[in-house]
Amino acid sequence: MTDRDEVKQHWLQQNERRHIRNLPRWAKVRIEKKAAKWLGKACKVSVPLFWGQEMSVVFPEFVSGRLGKFGYFEDDVTSMFIDCLEPGMTFYDVGSHYGYFSLLASSLVGPKGHVFAFEPTAATYEVLTENAARRDNITCCKAAAYRETGSLAFIEQEIGRSSLNFVIGDEYEPDSFDSMVRKTMVHAVKLDDFATQHGDPDFLKIDTEGAEIPVLEGLADTIERCHPTIVLEMGDHVCTSTGNGLSRRNVDLLLEYGYEVFEYRDRDQHRHVPQESYTYTNLLFQHASKMQRPRIAK
Repeated sequence: MTDRDEVKQHWLQQNERRHIRNLPRWAKVRIEKKAAKWLGKACKVSVPLFWGQEMSVVFPEFVSGRLGKFGYFEDDVTSMFIDCLEPGMTFYDVGSHYGYFSLLASSLVGPKGHVFAFEPTAATYEVLTENAARRDNITCCKAAAYRETGSLAFIEQEIGRSSLNFVIGDEYEPDSFDSMVRKTMVHAVKLDDFATQHGDPDFLKIDTEGAEIPVLEGLADTIERCHPTIVLEMGDHVCTSTGNGLSRRNVDLLLEYGYEVFEYRDRDQHRHVPQESYTYTNLLFQHASKMQRPRIAK
């Protein structure tokens, strides 16, 4: 049985587990998170993911809490990965954070595939590299993806909100600064240039807190050339609060490139009808020329 087969088998079993069996795990996470808050400092711990892989996380950070409690994060995106990532693929994790999706992709693409994980801030990158060292097919890149290579203004938040660090958009309001965030400069890469040097992606996950459009703009040549499958985070509140445009622009841009768009509900794939506004969701974009194994729910 391959790593991918094992991951799929464990994912199917998630629905069959009784909640009561998870109570000791939930209690342990709750105690560790509260201890981190009482001590007033971050607490790094190792937690098992749903397929058995260990991962370092940092309490009391939100995503870490979900991973500690359940062993996975974002049911819909996890299902997209399991359905679409195949052995031997190259995966770009843009906005990798501590690396949950990089670790998942690493198991799914196997030893003949490769994962490139992009994360620009020092504290988050340190945990990411620790997790990536558990696998042989992950390369970490201390950089943000953007429309061009160079330096980029960035907001780094306190540890509990580190998954929400973001690129400063053109319409960002400086008045929203407070004592819990700091402005910094990070290195940015244009993914078209990166792909030329390191190989084209078959699949990308782009979660950049509203800055998805400039990431896609820096990927335009690659999109035209090889039509990678793309998962995008959508949410107008995040886009506007970070000074970026509305999420609908992402959908329109990829539709112009010939992509079809899907959403996942209860782990089933459905065709997505574009909306004028978005609260929060993740969408899967597949180019018409790359459509395989359709499994759209009726």
